[in-house]
Amino acid sequence: MTEYFFDPGYSKHLVSLVFSLEDMYSDINKFKNLNQKKFYFKQYYPGMIKLLKQNTAFYLGCLLWAVYLKAQPEGDIVGNHCIGKEYKEESSLVELLFLMQFMLTFSKDTKYYMGQDFKYSQEDMEMLEIYKEFAQMNEGFVNVQKNTDLKLPKEVKSPNKEEINIIKETIDKVVSTGDFNLLYDLRGYIL
Repeated sequence: MTEYFFDPGYSKHLVSLVFSLEDMYSDINKFKNLNQKKFYFKQYYPGMIKLLKQNTAFYLGCLLWAVYLKAQPEGDIVGNHCIGKEYKEESSLVELLFLMQFMLTFSKDTKYYMGQDFKYSQEDMEMLEIYKEFAQMNEGFVNVQKNTDLKLPKEVKSPNKEEINIIKETIDKVVSTGDFNLLYDLRGYIL
């Protein structure tokens, strides 16, 4: 029987959003002087933006990978570290929920520390909501043993064969380069 990897290779390029942002904010908040806080926020800002975009693209990439897997002949999913564990919704969504909540405070912080407007795109927020539904439908993937076990939200479209091939090629590029931004070009294929 055919085998498919649970993670196509994304994880080797990711760092923890929660720990990274908490470390940055810890550095910023150790200063009492507002000007120093503003200075350090400006220093960390490009790294924060990169982390936010990468993690958002990662969730899009997970949806793309699931769509690709669903389009393949039935096979076993290997490397699913969630399999057989007890499903706990909150812990299975901790990074995603952190990202979604952080977006609300980050735009306020950007205004406060830099005097600039930052608006997380509505399109990205909607995609994160769809991913959240996807993770909930699949109960944190604790029972996903085959690609046919995956459930997709109704908002997720089924791409044609050519688009499926492009999705796979692009995912392979992301895995080899670590450039998650390539995934944004495929959003229209599934959403």
